[in-house]
Amino acid sequence: MNARLLTAFAVALIALPHAARADHHEEKKSVDSESLWITSIAPVGDSFAVGTATGLLLRPGAVSRVSPDNVNELEELYEHPAAVWTIASTKDGKTIASSDYLGNLVVYDVASKEAKTHDAAFERWCQSLVIAPDDKSVVAGNESGKVFSWNLAEGKVEKSVELGGASITCLAFSPDGTQVAASDGAGKVHLLKWPELESVGAVTISEETAWCVAYASDSKSLYVGSSDRNLYRAEAKPDAKAESIATGSDWITRIAVSQSGEIAASEIGGRIHFASGGSVTTLGAESGVWSLCFAGPGKLLVGTRKDGVLTAGQTWTLIKASPKEETTPEPSDAPEEDGEEEAEAAEKEEADAAKEE
Repeated sequence: MNARLLTAFAVALIALPHAARADHHEEKKSVDSESLWITSIAPVGDSFAVGTATGLLLRPGAVSRVSPDNVNELEELYEHPAAVWTIASTKDGKTIASSDYLGNLVVYDVASKEAKTHDAAFERWCQSLVIAPDDKSVVAGNESGKVFSWNLAEGKVEKSVELGGASITCLAFSPDGTQVAASDGAGKVHLLKWPELESVGAVTISEETAWCVAYASDSKSLYVGSSDRNLYRAEAKPDAKAESIATGSDWITRIAVSQSGEIAASEIGGRIHFASGGSVTTLGAESGVWSLCFAGPGKLLVGTRKDGVLTAGQTWTLIKASPKEETTPEPSDAPEEDGEEEAEAAEKEEADAAKEE
């Protein structure tokens, strides 16, 4: 059967009803979606951890857990002294690390449910942190342009590097684990050798803030979102030239790359762009987007400013090809009928002869 598959993304809004704050961490609860920001999302085993904040950044925030199949219920895991802005988890799902508006680091042990707070571990507001591929270190960048490597086992900063003074907006590890990319407020992406945490150069993206950065699956290319409304691609090497591959209508502040290489990039105003196979699909959410995280093939979790967690899911439609036009065959020079009559006559003669014998 001739058919072709068309892929489309549809955003399903999951409303979070109002309810009082629960006293026990294990109790699932709904929250005030009008005041709660979902600032960061990270996979933790079969579920996801989400960082939360409100419009008052010095008010305590929290890290909660959510199921990708039921995003309207949050299970609070632990609190922060200030608004949570970035979270990450180890690949084995045993540890969650998060940082807040004051630069505090909290390390949470999932099995024991114990959270340990390290006051001002990163000195100032930290917009991004990631966990190293070996699960042994947390790498974080703060608003003064400083990048830290925190040793999880020893509970202290083991290395740090200054990157020019512009705020570090996003961090990403290359899939091969040899490099860290750090985007900043000056429109650059700094490239750091790992595990040395040594700067090897930078890529100039734009004259405006480079808000987010992610690696392609081959570790050779970078995707960068900018305040100038462009999504850029550049080689992951110093002084590479950046080229725009898509233009939005607002700042592009978050990027997620799926295991299959599909790219999702969101705008501060709520639009989400999906790039796959050379084509771009755009959706419009009603609320600003703070975070993106793929939850598996064809499913994206979206953290918003006032609408809680949304899901973008893939839908498939089969479209049949147009029916073929019927045509009349052209007559041949030697009609098959004559040959068929001669064969029938020969068979009849053979049968008659057999009867006479």
